Amino acid sequence: MEEIREWVKSGYLMEKFRLFHLKDNEPREYEYHYHDFHKLIWFISGEVEYHIEGKSYKLEPHDILLVNKGEIHKPFVENSAIYERYVFYISSEYLDEHSEAESSLDLCFSMSRTENGNVVRPSAAVSRILFETVKLLESAENDRGYAKDMYCRILFLKLLIELNRYCIAHPEAFHKTARYDKKVVEMIHYINDHLRGDLSIEALSARFYLSKYHMMRKFKEETGYSMHQYVLEKRILAARHLILAGMPATAASLECGFKDYSTFSRAYKKILGQTPSDVF
Repeated sequence: MEEIREWVKSGYLMEKFRLFHLKDNEPREYEYHYHDFHKLIWFISGEVEYHIEGKSYKLEPHDILLVNKGEIHKPFVENSAIYERYVFYISSEYLDEHSEAESSLDLCFSMSRTENGNVVRPSAAVSRILFETVKLLESAENDRGYAKDMYCRILFLKLLIELNRYCIAHPEAFHKTARYDKKVVEMIHYINDHLRGDLSIEALSARFYLSKYHMMRKFKEETGYSMHQYVLEKRILAARHLILAGMPATAASLECGFKDYSTFSRAYKKILGQTPSDVF
């Protein structure tokens, strides 16, 4: 359990992918947070409402929750029930490495955005088939037999391929009955699509026809983040992605809305714990 807390805090995954089978028996308060990797959660049991980027999902057993890297999220858990789930941490670089030109393994994650839903609710028959692979993978990770690592990779790729095939054939499986404040979600989409532009409180207030203080209060209530902190962290994450893709740090900072490099470098260090030049 300590490993997960460290990774959540730092925002980095040190392996290609990792599976955890977690069962919380004691009350625990979670913080709003994000990761620098994708997260797939197979929900087993509990009374859980999961908040992702301003939307709230009431989970049902065997729901599959898809959290894209950089998406701010937090589970709200009723303490009276055991919260059990399988959690996959997945490197986006790993998905790119094993994808083919017309078969992207991160398709289910990108579809969660285009379909406006982070929860996949498969049919009982499909859920049973997918879950068999999850259990096989869990068993393989605890085994020390011949070609263990290779076998785990094969099972994991099998799970992703089967899940992506199901999502392609059944886009209606993306659960769209999330509770959310329409205005806040519109602001979230706008911010993420316009990181280079003017995202000051004054500019956003004028664009969405809301008083500054009402807007800031509603945003904090729905996301757990102040608007300033949300914009700052999204810009830093976007800049890091560009730097990893080969863009010079100075150009990346300008592309993501920073007016000067020194401000960008200080914020980068504070949020990610490293300087832009440390990325490589």
